[in-house]
Amino acid sequence: MSTVPQHIGKYELKQHLGRGSAGEVWKGHNPLLHQDVAIKLLYPDLQSDPNFMKHFAQQGHLLTSLHYPNLVRIREVNISRPPEANETTAYVVMDYIEGQTLANYINAMSHKGIFPSPEQIVYLFTSLGIAIDYGHQRGFVHGNIKPGNVLLARQNTKRFEGGEPLLSDFGLAQLLGNAVGISSPLYMSPEQAKGHAITSRSDIYSLGVMLYEICTGVQPFHDESSVAIMMQHINTLPTPPNLINANIPPKLSEVILRAMSKDPDARYAKASLLATAIADACSLQSTLNISSEKMAPENEEENYPRNISMGSILGVSQPLSNIPF
Repeated sequence: MSTVPQHIGKYELKQHLGRGSAGEVWKGHNPLLHQDVAIKLLYPDLQSDPNFMKHFAQQGHLLTSLHYPNLVRIREVNISRPPEANETTAYVVMDYIEGQTLANYINAMSHKGIFPSPEQIVYLFTSLGIAIDYGHQRGFVHGNIKPGNVLLARQNTKRFEGGEPLLSDFGLAQLLGNAVGISSPLYMSPEQAKGHAITSRSDIYSLGVMLYEICTGVQPFHDESSVAIMMQHINTLPTPPNLINANIPPKLSEVILRAMSKDPDARYAKASLLATAIADACSLQSTLNISSEKMAPENEEENYPRNISMGSILGVSQPLSNIPF
């Protein structure tokens, strides 16, 4: 945005955190509650559709109802119309999370051939998987799952030493009404690359791409051109992960490739089932009981992992205490 106000609604804008395909992200402060927040200021061109404001308000009300431990909570979806300005600004207020992103973690670890332990991989994808199922069950799909949208809260490193994983921007695709336009080509499903509507299984594909990258240290498809990457998602089969990292068990390699199937119906039906398949493929031995810590969506308890075995795979692993936040 060319000009950014010092205030938006009841919030003070304190620090520019970055920009994405949908808008600029700022660290804000609510002086009434003495609370820091993250605020996404949407780009003006997204608001050119005359029906955008009505749709934005309707979907925003639904988004603020999503409450889950591993989703970054959306506190407010609103539109600012200051009397001294000629234009309105649509914005989204979220919890502010202190820590790094999963993209930072992958760059510092997997890209350098230092892979997380199977316990941490299972915990990461179990936490994200159940949270994603929670959103899916409530009628939302993410449409832009990527490491940069997974925040790692540094105040809790008990189960994942990079930080407790929280998925951000859930429901933003529906909020903006333009899911394809906000997706990252590197993690985009084939159907999104074709311009088709996203579904819950599009999110499964993106999770599979993230798992591929975490376990191998490379992205399955890459090119200087975004269009070329999208065409690879549509037409090219990825190299089996265990041919890149020989320490990956063949069964885990198969799990990753199934999640990344070109045919959405061939993928896992739920993100939590992908997490269960990861654990089974690793032949894990001890248990990780998450049932007392995370709420399963209603009427779905039989499909959620409870006691997940642990073991040792993937080769190089080391403590993450030296990761910069």
